Amino acid sequence: MMRWTAVMMVLALCPAAFAVQHPVPHAVPARPVSTHPPTPASPSTPAPAAQKKEYRPEEWAGPVGEAGKNLDLLGLFARASHFGGITVKIPAELQKIPLAPLGLQDLESRGIELYLKKIEFRDLEFTREQNPLWMETHPVLPALMRFSKLGASLEAKTSLGVIPLGATFRDGVLPFDFVFRPDGYDLGVMPERRTAETNLENVHLQLGGPLTTGFVNTFFRHEVAKLIMKYGVGQTLKMDEGGLFGGGTAASFLKMQPDSAGAQALGGLLDSVGGRKPKR
Repeated sequence: MMRWTAVMMVLALCPAAFAVQHPVPHAVPARPVSTHPPTPASPSTPAPAAQKKEYRPEEWAGPVGEAGKNLDLLGLFARASHFGGITVKIPAELQKIPLAPLGLQDLESRGIELYLKKIEFRDLEFTREQNPLWMETHPVLPALMRFSKLGASLEAKTSLGVIPLGATFRDGVLPFDFVFRPDGYDLGVMPERRTAETNLENVHLQLGGPLTTGFVNTFFRHEVAKLIMKYGVGQTLKMDEGGLFGGGTAASFLKMQPDSAGAQALGGLLDSVGGRKPKR
């Protein structure tokens, strides 16, 4: 009893000695109270994608109408080609073939110049798609030219002198596009996206005389002839004022067999482009 009384006296005199010590937290400054309602969290919204353009016929009516007129003239040209064929003599200012744009820089670096003198067309047929196709920034109108014969006469100016050359393609197909601009159109012959439609495999090359054949074989091959034909056909098929048949001079470089039916069809073409009928 005496011991218990002593313990109680000690607890009464020193309570802090037996109290459990708790750590005092650091003081946190009070945050200001906002008077605005809380903004709800919104999911991240991606930027709107640019609207993809599409073909609107009313915006391209002018250039498409001009291409339609060109196709009408090509129909006359094709009709005339079924009467013995048509030979187009290339004007002097257009004869030199631009080699670099055709991918023939190696010929240019070797000092070789090629000149396209004339093209022969026989049994042409033209077809086209019903409506233009939209190509991201502009429309194009795909068309096809079929033929029984497509021939080219050339000259090559080389270190050995001037060498006559020739290429004749038979029973082929050549695709081309009317490539529209806001102010008109261009002709794209053998566009890359239509390679599968091209058929220029049946070809015969004329390689000059026996003394030059070996040399000519080093640069005048099937693929080169195809590129040259691409240039020549592109010059011929555009029959408006900006093309080969513009300006009323078509009769000076058109030549065909003296057949009355063919001459009549050719006369219709020349009347349409404002040219003179050639003498027969």
